[in-house]
Amino acid sequence: MKKSLSIIGFLMMVCSMYAVPAHPGILDYIQPNGDTLHVRLIGDERFHFYTTADGLLLQKNEKGYFCYAVWQEYSGKNGETKRKAVALKRKAHNEVDRSRCENKWIIRKQIPKR
Repeated sequence: MKKSLSIIGFLMMVCSMYAVPAHPGILDYIQPNGDTLHVRLIGDERFHFYTTADGLLLQKNEKGYFCYAVWQEYSGKNGETKRKAVALKRKAHNEVDRSRCENKWIIRKQIPKR
């Protein structure tokens, strides 16, 4: 019995060692229109997401632009609750490039900040 538990514990430890953390630091992403956006990749290979350098949630849209995003919950295959980032229509900008109107929109839409 002890041997079986030891083997199971060892296998669980080995499986968890394969989780590689995301790139630490800020990455420069060129939007399709040529603008540069500073982004952070958060998480590991199992669950990850992007944020702006100042922490606002991002998701790519169908045209390849990083847009501001919100979390959306859904049910997984086994009935467990999962969540994913859903892109909104507004393209993301670096903090210094945001207009006053854009900052108000971010507050109004309650864009999550990490």
